Formats: sequence, structure tokens, C-alpha cells
Amino acid sequence: MTDCELKKVVEETHVFAELTPGQKVRLVSALKENGHTVGFLGDGVNDIPALNEANVGISVDTAVDAAKDAADVVLLQKDLNVLEQGVLEGRKTFTNMLKYIKITASSNFGNIFSIICASAFLPFLPMTSIQILLLNLLYDTLCIVLPWDNVDEEEILSPRDWSGKTLKQFMLS
Repeated sequence: MTDCELKKVVEETHVFAELTPGQKVRLVSALKENGHTVGFLGDGVNDIPALNEANVGISVDTAVDAAKDAADVVLLQKDLNVLEQGVLEGRKTFTNMLKYIKITASSNFGNIFSIICASAFLPFLPMTSIQILLLNLLYDTLCIVLPWDNVDEEEILSPRDWSGKTLKQFMLS
């Protein structure tokens, strides 16, 4: 099968079984070339090339040492539910990180915008640098609780991309 044919097949097929190490690498490469982010779970020496080729190589604690060394993530339990829980926790963390970025960028943009506008009409600076630093310290102190903030279920159902456009829309609305 040619690489071009393989790229089509990987989009239509859900399970591949009894692959050679070379076929595993070709499969991972085809998925990556089709624009997918690929995670590969392997525990044997024959899985090492595919673990290295994947965006995220995953192994288990009971795997051979070489596979654990090649993996980006080593699961301590031989259970795929751990992987799902890790992905969901990562999505929650990402969502809360976006909240922090939006809050901080909005407050800083508001402060700078206010200072620039007021400076055009006032003969003095409306806020000193110490006052701006104090405001940022207060904002950051209040944002300490964000990592434990609840995340809506629909926010974690699918992966999200970071885009500066959403930050701009949030700050200007």
C-alpha cells in the first residue's frame, strides 16, 4: 500500500491489528500528515519507533525499560481510564489557564487604556507605577483560586485551540 493510499485508509478505519513495527510507524506518520495529533500506546521493544514518531508516546509502568524511556508519558496503572482522566484534567487546566489570561490581559489593557486616555487630558499621571503594580498584585492574588474553579462539561468534551482572536473579542466586549 502506498503512503497516499494509507492516508485515505487511516481516515476510514478505526482498528489496526497485528502490525509490524514499520507498519506502526507508517500509520502514525500518515495520521500526523493528515493533521491529527497522535498518541501511541506501546509497551514492547517493537513499539519504540512508533512511540518516538507519535506526538505523544504513552507507555505503562510494566513495559520494558526501553519503551518507558521512549515514551513521553508513563502510566502507573495499566488502565486506559487513567488516560481519559488525564486528558480531561488537562482540558480543565487549559480552560482555567485561559480564564487567567483573559482576566489578566483585560485588566492590564483597561489600566493602560485608562492611563493613556486620562494622560491626554490631565497634566499629571493618573496612576503611578507603584499603583499599577499594586493593582496587578491584587488581581493575581484573587486569581490564585482559578486552578480550582469549576469548568462546564461542554468545555471539556472536545479539545480547544488557543486563539488570540478570542482574547481580543473578550477584552473588547
